[in-house]
Amino acid sequence: MNIEEYYKKTFSDGIVPYSYQLAVAKKLLEGKNVILQVPTGAGKTWASIMPFLYARELELDSFPEKMIYSLPLRTLANSIYEDVFDILKKNGYDEDEIKRQTGEYSDDPYFEKDIIFSTIDQTLSNFLCFPLPLSPRQANINAGALVGSYLVFDEFHLLDSGLSMATTIGTLKMLGNLCRCCIMTATLSEDFMYSLKSTLDNYEIITLDDFEVDKSRIRSLLPTENKKTVCVLDKTLNPENVIENHKDKTIIICNRVENAQKIYYELIDQKEITDNLKFKNAEIICLHSRFFDSDRKAKENKLKTLFGKNATDTNAILIATQVIEAGMDISCSVMHTEISPISSFLQRVGRNARFADEIGKVFIYSLLEVEEKERIKLEPESKEDKTEITKLNNKYLPYDKDLCEKTFSELKKYQTLDGNIPKKLIEVILGETEKDLIKNMSAGQGGGFNQDKIKQSWKDCKKNNYRHTIRDIQSVEVILIHENQKNEVVKYPFRFQSIGMYKWSLVSWLNKIMKGEGVRNYDIESNTLAWTLEENTFLGEMNFENDEDVKFTLQKLTTLDKIPNRLFVNSYYLGYDEGIGLNWQYESTFDNSSPRSVYKEKKDDFKPLEKDTFYQHNMGLIGAFEQEFLGDKRNKLDFVFKQLADYIDMSELEKDNFIELIKWMIVLHDYGKLNEKWQVPMQKYQALKDPNWKLEVLGHSDFDSKDENDLALAKQAGLNQRPPHAGVGAYAIQEVLDEYYDNAYLKSGISMAIAKHHSPDLSKAEYPTFKISESNYNVIRKLLAQFELDFDLEKNDTEGRLEGFILDDSDFKQYVIYLFFVRILRLCDQKATDNFKKYFNEN
Repeated sequence: MNIEEYYKKTFSDGIVPYSYQLAVAKKLLEGKNVILQVPTGAGKTWASIMPFLYARELELDSFPEKMIYSLPLRTLANSIYEDVFDILKKNGYDEDEIKRQTGEYSDDPYFEKDIIFSTIDQTLSNFLCFPLPLSPRQANINAGALVGSYLVFDEFHLLDSGLSMATTIGTLKMLGNLCRCCIMTATLSEDFMYSLKSTLDNYEIITLDDFEVDKSRIRSLLPTENKKTVCVLDKTLNPENVIENHKDKTIIICNRVENAQKIYYELIDQKEITDNLKFKNAEIICLHSRFFDSDRKAKENKLKTLFGKNATDTNAILIATQVIEAGMDISCSVMHTEISPISSFLQRVGRNARFADEIGKVFIYSLLEVEEKERIKLEPESKEDKTEITKLNNKYLPYDKDLCEKTFSELKKYQTLDGNIPKKLIEVILGETEKDLIKNMSAGQGGGFNQDKIKQSWKDCKKNNYRHTIRDIQSVEVILIHENQKNEVVKYPFRFQSIGMYKWSLVSWLNKIMKGEGVRNYDIESNTLAWTLEENTFLGEMNFENDEDVKFTLQKLTTLDKIPNRLFVNSYYLGYDEGIGLNWQYESTFDNSSPRSVYKEKKDDFKPLEKDTFYQHNMGLIGAFEQEFLGDKRNKLDFVFKQLADYIDMSELEKDNFIELIKWMIVLHDYGKLNEKWQVPMQKYQALKDPNWKLEVLGHSDFDSKDENDLALAKQAGLNQRPPHAGVGAYAIQEVLDEYYDNAYLKSGISMAIAKHHSPDLSKAEYPTFKISESNYNVIRKLLAQFELDFDLEKNDTEGRLEGFILDDSDFKQYVIYLFFVRILRLCDQKATDNFKKYFNEN
């Protein structure tokens, strides 16, 4: 079965793929990576996904077994996930292997599934060792998920060039041949794409220009003439023009939430007085980023029924912001949009006449009236003039004023967006802007593209690196509460839903309210506008991640100088309703507090351990590796094993060699637990707890950190005085690798994986003094024999530093190899510790 036949099999209507889609598949399956540029609605999502599905169908070991599909916005990720999930489910795919990890949905926090739809924030934070949904002690567990995966980066143009875009390119440069990749966009200039191709290895550019036949076949581009007419107006967006031109499906896109809310209310008011029956009976919906999740999801679902491909007899008006620019499969006959930079604009008009044989009209509005434009050209004569001009210029935010004006000026030259007009607009407006973009990103230490920051993140694993590598959005989570809810908040501070908001927009709101410009009177002495959540006590080191052990208080916000990331705001002064969302201006929406989150039982990271022997624990890890990574039918690591050999300059290594290395790593990872100073307190504790227990070499006891009696026994046995054990295993594996594999990458990567399998801290590279008795050593001897490792390990040594842990920052491959191995070790350790009987049955 060839790829074309596979397309027909996958889609029930027997769809014939476009030529460019087949070209994408051919390049990827041949071992190339792809930069794909096609218009919105032309099928680029399936162009990137089908090669992966086809390779799985044919069980090709030359293609990755995991796909991570990343998008800039969670709305886009959720929308594409839902569309793809429905098709794959109909084709018999295991639902449990198709997940989304977007923050809003945390279905696969460890990136274990075969098909993952994610935000760029989640994907990059994993690789940079500060995974957003995980605790700091698990910081190095997800980075290796990208190694050996097929990576799709959709809507690439939406990434911040200095942050997420540069970091993505840096990530791809570091991974090299260890991944397969497809970068997709509708609006990057030709200069940028060719600069990107020359920056990355083994990439090919595919555009519709090479497939003229597709332009007449892609149904979303039909008709080819006057499909989308444009009308550029030298005035600001107004409800009168919306009402006059409404037919059946109208979409209005504003640059700012406040504008969308204002237009929404103006249209609602007009319904009461209009004689236009078509408009009077229209359903009006407002959608932007300041809604609670449940309301936003309900609106998105409704939009599919009103504006989706199968919508019929619709009479609706949608007022939205950038949240619908890309990824949302909806269409309208008439669009009204405030001007935005050409990349954003073309994404917006992708929601107009999007489907086959539709025709539409786009009205494009200035952000300033003609007289306002003339005003900002004048030299300010007073302080008041300067203030007024600043306010006018700020109307272009969050976009660049010059790009908006240049886009507005160029659009005046056209009456339609037919044929190559969008490409001409991109080249004229963005050609010069993007010409040096790659050059600018390449500047900096460590080869540019934030590679020095990536390596720093690997070292310190701190989430504050997010602002320097992914997104400097300065967002605040806003929670609305009544005064009488304060006691509930203190007791359950994370029970209430929040809305993310740009920090300085919120500061502006609060400042206006404090100055008396709000709807209701505010007195700073007698009233409270907002509260900060303060940690009151911190109890116990062993339960440092248990929220129940942390007590909180609410403190009155008295200054706007330091706004925390999470702020509780008095709903007496701010409003919310499902129609317009969060606001400070519409009193009819005030006094509504945040809804409570749907309760999810929290996974207990500190549940009681299950006693196992040293032998059982290690064999459990071996079983977890074989079941979770090798499997019965499909080896998830075949692709990466092939690529790793070349990556570390040992092309002679084969699959069996890597499997052997991983099993050796597993067998030796807890070698330090055989140390007398580690084993004796464990055995003493177990004997105190269970008088009938027979002496054995332990991997874990059945200690329960929440049981007072267990805590007392642990203190009596000296459990807290055991020395660290990971460094001893790292020391042991280095001896073995010196003997069997003479490769610095393997030696540093695998030994570091063992040394850091409990903590990602790379600052310490040492092992404690250890002494292993003959009876304890007999257990490791038994394990070594099972894996044909004929080697006498050191049984005692005094404290020392590990070899190969002074890492060369110029050689990032050492880190990448370490991250690959430590992921396997930590996941297997986690699974076997949780339930070793699932993976190892001695009978």
